[in-house]
Amino acid sequence: MNIRPELNIRVNNCRTDIFVLSGVLKIYYLMSMRKSEWLLIYYLLSDKRNPNKTIRQLAEETGLSLGSVHAAVKKLQDQGFLIENNGLTILRKRSTLIESWANAYTQIKPKYFISRFTFLSQQVRAQWQNIALPCTLSWGGEPAANILDGYIQPEQWDIYTADNADTLIATGRMIPSPSGEIHVYKRFWQTDGTPLIVVYADLLSTNDDRCREAAERLKPML
Repeated sequence: MNIRPELNIRVNNCRTDIFVLSGVLKIYYLMSMRKSEWLLIYYLLSDKRNPNKTIRQLAEETGLSLGSVHAAVKKLQDQGFLIENNGLTILRKRSTLIESWANAYTQIKPKYFISRFTFLSQQVRAQWQNIALPCTLSWGGEPAANILDGYIQPEQWDIYTADNADTLIATGRMIPSPSGEIHVYKRFWQTDGTPLIVVYADLLSTNDDRCREAAERLKPML
């Protein structure tokens, strides 16, 4: 299934993607995001408790400045994503915000790129799931989606690292290659493993119909 938008327009400085799926009109209001806004939105989406934290707590836990967090929170409030209800802050329109975040990641992801590797042999590539990755490494994109539901067979392998790329060499299964099928990125989160929303965004960033179909299969899990 191809889920590319039928039309792109801008409303109040927000990109609006219009989709027609199975005869149903779907509109996603996709915010134009700065990197600081994008990081804060990831943090808000990652834990339902986070929207109720103070500006200072959000700044300390994300590493962003107080000014950046304040501006991002205000923007989310103005666009109706954060509302106050009986003393609690509620994150609304979560699915729309996820789409917005994932689309913004397409532009931001290259900034986290480190290098490319290849598998030591075709046999190692065929048995990539048997590679024991240390906790500082985790699969993203196509291999992560394959592990989650087995639907897609990887043609490109994304790996996220909390260290440097030399950690891949230590596995004894991968070597540096400027044209390799393994793309290595720096983690921007603190926990082990690759968050589902990142896997989803990885798949959307490829403009590959196989990957977009795999992303649609993961969407109910988000």
